[in-house]
Order: sequence, then C-alpha cells, then structure tokens
Amino acid sequence: MPLYIVFAIRHFLLPEKTMIHFTSAVMRYFFQRNGSTLLSGIFLTGFIFIGCADAQDAIGQAELKPKTERGFFNQKDLRGWHAKDMDLWSVEDGAIVGTGGDSKINGNQFLYSKIPVENFHLKLKVKQVPFTANAGIQFRSTELNSTGQAVGYQADVGKGWWGALYHEHGRGMLARNDDSNEKNINQEGWNEYEILAVDHRIWLAVNGRITVALEDPDGELTGLIALQIHGGPAQRVVYKDLELTHNPRLEMAGFGGVDLLKELKLFQAKKKKN
Repeated sequence: MPLYIVFAIRHFLLPEKTMIHFTSAVMRYFFQRNGSTLLSGIFLTGFIFIGCADAQDAIGQAELKPKTERGFFNQKDLRGWHAKDMDLWSVEDGAIVGTGGDSKINGNQFLYSKIPVENFHLKLKVKQVPFTANAGIQFRSTELNSTGQAVGYQADVGKGWWGALYHEHGRGMLARNDDSNEKNINQEGWNEYEILAVDHRIWLAVNGRITVALEDPDGELTGLIALQIHGGPAQRVVYKDLELTHNPRLEMAGFGGVDLLKELKLFQAKKKKN
C-alpha cells in the first residue's frame, strides 16, 4: 500500500480509535511476512503512528460522550445546592451571590452542588468586590459535614491568586498563574473562568488564557463542586453562566487537544526546573 494512501487514511478518513485498530491489523499483516517486506512493514507502522502519540490516551474519552448537566443551576433558586450557612447565599438576576453584607465573613464558607463530578469541564463567570478579597471554585472536593469546610482542589479567585490551583485543607498551593501582575484580570468586573479535569490532568483558564496545566497523580478523581466566600472583611462574590459538562472533549478556552497537551508539557517542564 503506497504511503500517501496510508497518510490519507490517517489524517482524513479514520478517527483515532479506528486508526489504532487499523494500525494493529497492518502490523499483523506485515509481521506474517518476512525479509524486506517485514522491514517495510515496520517503517509503515511507525509512519502511521506519527502524530498519533495521544490516540490511545484519547480512546477512553472517545467511548464516553460529553453530557451537559442540565440541572446544575436553574438560575432561579438554590435548589440542589447547600451550605452550612445558607444566609450568606442567594440568587440575583440569574446569578449566585455570596455575601454577608457589611459584616465580616467568619471563616471560609462554601456552597455545594449535590452533583458529583469526575472528568468534567466547568465554565462560568466570576465577579468579586472588593478586588482585594478572595474566593474560589472547589472541585472534586469532599465536604466536612461537621464544619461545612471543603477538602480538595480549588481554582482560586482574588488579588494575587486569580487562576492559581490550590488544594484546600490539604496540600496547599499546587500551581500558580504566571501572570503575576494579573494584567489579564478585569478588576471588580466579570472574568470568564474555565476548569477542565480529565483523569489526573487539570487545566485552568481565565479570560481565554491558560493559567495552569498540571498532571497531578496524587489528586482526587471524583468529588463535589462548591463555590467559596473566603473568611475576612465584608465582600461580595457573584458566579453566573455556570455550564457543567461531564466526560468533556479535550478542549477549552479556544484550545484544542493538541494545544492543551503542549501546554501541559510546557508547564510540567517549568515545574521540574523550579
């Protein structure tokens, strides 16, 4: 079979999962032969796998179709959500608002969704006043029922913390946003936040910019999503346009799978240097 035909099959006709099965069949065919044909088969098989290094990794995701969680937030009330102190949470104009008014917030407070997540993509908008306050979005987290505190991943919000990945009540800071001056952040205005978690790989993006790409083999693979008001001075944090997708495609913030994997490799390389 001419190489240009194999190339066409690889890039235009077959999806990645089918390509893997096709490649296996080609390997069996050539290895049943001998001599120079065997060598040609080896080179042919190698050629097929060029640009397909992540195909096997994609099989598990391909078998599971993305599913939008329709009942995540109804934009009317907090049905399906709970907190230790519900007086701090309300719905205004289709958005979830966390505030104690002019009063100080006593300790970190969390509003939990009842819907567990594993592999998921969460997209939402966040606005916080004052800019110096702090908040966050918990995911794959566990609720400590006695106190309402959260243990698990947090996509951080707040001056000096936007776009960072923190592990609440656990391992602490896992990865920081390189944009230390936060030039990409709309102070006290709306900021679009995205979280993509696939197995042990996590990507965060704020306003279309990847802030964290991390492979974390020690992290949780399942748990709850929760919204945070951080303990401290009076503040107001608003979360709106929440979109939750289970078993997501490997894409976010305008980046496709290939680009996201490149970002992951870059961030991992930086982490090793540091």
